[in-house]
Amino acid sequence: MDAVLARAARLGPLEVAVGALAGNLALFAVALLAGGWLVRRFGDRRLTPAPAPPDRRERLLTVVAVLLNSALGLAGWLLWRAGPIRLTADTGLRALADLLLFSLVMDALMYGGHWLAHRRRLYRLAHELHHAYPDPRPATLFVLHPLEVLGFGGAWIAVLCLWPGMSAAALAGYIGLNLVFGLLGHLGVEPFPARVRRLAVFRWVALPMFHVGHHHDPAVNLGFYTTVWDRLFGTVDPSYDARRLAPHPGRYDQ
Repeated sequence: MDAVLARAARLGPLEVAVGALAGNLALFAVALLAGGWLVRRFGDRRLTPAPAPPDRRERLLTVVAVLLNSALGLAGWLLWRAGPIRLTADTGLRALADLLLFSLVMDALMYGGHWLAHRRRLYRLAHELHHAYPDPRPATLFVLHPLEVLGFGGAWIAVLCLWPGMSAAALAGYIGLNLVFGLLGHLGVEPFPARVRRLAVFRWVALPMFHVGHHHDPAVNLGFYTTVWDRLFGTVDPSYDARRLAPHPGRYDQ
């Protein structure tokens, strides 16, 4: 990891910009390919009606999201080079601790930001656009108003600036973790069988159906990685646990 950080420090801004764009395109491709396979594989566990074909606005928003995420990656690199962001070469338990703590901090911030995004004026300003697509597909993960993309990216950059020293391996792990949760929450199907959903850990870790429930009813299930904040503040879908424990969760529109 030391060698990776040393190599990253020697790169120029143009090289980083190209690399960030390539990386974000790769993440987008992985989301489409893996998500498409999961939807086909578990189509018999559909939670929402099959979405309509993507429209022009949906395609444009995904392009803008990929470009803005790439720009945010460049901004993070510049802040790392300048000093406000501090990365370490730690691996093992230290990296795992960083990953878990950073994910919990971001989960709390994202819950709060999501709650604010649903206040009437802010909702009309930006977040309403995401809810224009109530029957999600994997690409819906990237269908966001540009202000939301910048807000989320700005939040994790701000947290990194305040972090005393984030493991680079943990940061890479968080990027992957965020993609996995975002993708699973926008499949429109529930890939996990009942025996897995009934495990105690999934009372607190958000299942795919958790975010799908939010698309069905925007007033509930505001969390991303966990159900902790929704349970604490009373915004969890009252039917969520019954659906989670049921042999077949069924569709939200029925």
